[in-house]
Amino acid sequence: MLRFHWLLLLPLLFLLCGPISARENVQAQREKIELHSDPLPTGEQTAPHSRSARVTATIHGQQAIEYLIDARTGQSLELNVHSNHTQVGYHITAPAAPRALHKGHGQRSHFSVTLPRDGTYRVLVYLLKGAAANGDTADFALNIRLQNPG
Repeated sequence: MLRFHWLLLLPLLFLLCGPISARENVQAQREKIELHSDPLPTGEQTAPHSRSARVTATIHGQQAIEYLIDARTGQSLELNVHSNHTQVGYHITAPAAPRALHKGHGQRSHFSVTLPRDGTYRVLVYLLKGAAANGDTADFALNIRLQNPG
């Protein structure tokens, strides 16, 4: 009988404490990223080999911003995150993936990957739990480069 009462308390604990991976369930402002062709090297007249974008923003407390990037299998995605706050975190999710492809944090963070599938990749930028709970504010810049194979 005691075991039965414990099971009834689990939903209450979940409501009080929140999900274990709360950042993956947070409601975030969404922004589609438009990548621009990088300049071709002098004398080269072929199609652009890479496209890039730079976004800057400020997040406060529990706020998060999700950036959407359309990409194809085999392309290389490179992210550089620079912030004035050590507790800025981010994670990248592939299309239809149940878990993050990568999680990172810090004032300066770099990540590069060859993409596993076609579709829209999501980059969620947020403050880590303690900083978010304190209502901290952080400015950040996100540099994104998408490079074609070859």
